[in-house]
Amino acid sequence: MPDKTDFYRRLNIGTGASEEAIKKAYRLAVRKTHPDVNRNDGATQLFLDIQEAYKILSDPNRKGDYDQDRDPHDISSGILTAIEYSQEALLRLEEPQVIYSLVDIVSTKDEEQKSADLPLNISLVLDNSTSMKGPRLDILRAATKEIISDLGEDDLVSVISFNDRAKVLLTSQTQPSDVQVETALNDLYAEGGTEIFQGIEAGYEEIRKHPTLNYVNHIILITDGHTYGDEDNCIALANTAADQDIGISGLGIGIEWNDEFVDQLCALTGGQSLFVHDLEQVKEFLEHSVASLKEAFSRRLTLEVTPAPGVKMLSAFRILPEAIPLPIQENYSLGILKKHQPHRVLFEFLVDPIPGEIDRAVIVSGEFIIKKKIRDQVIPITLDRTLSSDIENLEPPPPEIFKAISHLTFYRLQEKAQQDIASGNPGTAYQRLLNLSSHLMAKGEDALAKIAMNEADYIKSHNNFSPTGKKQLKYGTMRLLLPEKT
Repeated sequence: MPDKTDFYRRLNIGTGASEEAIKKAYRLAVRKTHPDVNRNDGATQLFLDIQEAYKILSDPNRKGDYDQDRDPHDISSGILTAIEYSQEALLRLEEPQVIYSLVDIVSTKDEEQKSADLPLNISLVLDNSTSMKGPRLDILRAATKEIISDLGEDDLVSVISFNDRAKVLLTSQTQPSDVQVETALNDLYAEGGTEIFQGIEAGYEEIRKHPTLNYVNHIILITDGHTYGDEDNCIALANTAADQDIGISGLGIGIEWNDEFVDQLCALTGGQSLFVHDLEQVKEFLEHSVASLKEAFSRRLTLEVTPAPGVKMLSAFRILPEAIPLPIQENYSLGILKKHQPHRVLFEFLVDPIPGEIDRAVIVSGEFIIKKKIRDQVIPITLDRTLSSDIENLEPPPPEIFKAISHLTFYRLQEKAQQDIASGNPGTAYQRLLNLSSHLMAKGEDALAKIAMNEADYIKSHNNFSPTGKKQLKYGTMRLLLPEKT
């Protein structure tokens, strides 16, 4: 439910919103929260709160009185943000310039102690197409059984199998008996093709049987196949799931699955996407996914950003809690905010020449929205820099953002090599991978450097990546973006 003290948060608008923006936000909020379409607990009160907020904010006189009495800091206590930049100032140039920003948000221990833990509401969506036959399904059954047995007494779980159709093996419930789980998983056998939409839609419907406001909601997808013809439906469902605070994480087994598609699906909802070649890693993925969800301080963290005029966002990359490239957009679903760990995003902006003699320029304004059981918290952020003409005496970037940018370069080298192959330029891809291998070797990443060198040799003789090496390089360089554990 929106914070009882903040009408702007109820309508999801900033304090500078125009009358037209307030009306538009109100209409959108009403469509989403009307009790006829919102089945969550407290929907009626939510609807009434929005009506109350609109009555005040749509009346200029009452809005003025409200603004005068409003404490803008009340809703952001207990949350810390930290921002680093790739340069200490924007330069007065006659051409566009690139600047990076590393944005962290973390909860304090005091705030975590005041916050009630949220139970899980998860759906395990398991590919049982023909290609999963044998050891893959055997390991998946064993891992699923173990994960379910480790859930808490208030945690909800459902199990879905899918090929070209979906089947609910275990309906959403708390503490299913060993017999129920055994019976459900005995019905998990290999057949048919791969249509991911069938599986995630069934998982979504199981999660939606319960009020999502009261849980950390997540679909965990495991597949070894390449879905065909239903990608648009999957993306649409992922966007809907994000709006309902439901995340999606995906694990790809082997070499046949579509990593770009699964990455996109997960990035839209704040989940993670991983590749495993060793079947034993399936269990590790499930254990890590569920353990991470149990560390949730909030059921969802979102970020809304608006670039200033003359500023273009070039890229966004979530670094913590798990590394994944993000789409270019203004509203991000970033997943859960964990206890004891920051959420970190690396942004890249292109800034046009700044006119006039202003001393400070805004790059982006926005706000984090932390969605919790009792109320949401809003933390405004502004990315800005002073202007300078002194190019020679600028301080070097802080070590943390310098390292992040350097490691992002590794990821982009393999990404550009893939684009070279797609464009029919294997020679350029070959040179890029030689360059990548050299840089990785210099950084002490010998194993990954060897993979890059092997892929360069493979491209030289086959004019293409090897199916395994392509994914190993992609997810290996992505892993480098994660900060070293101390």
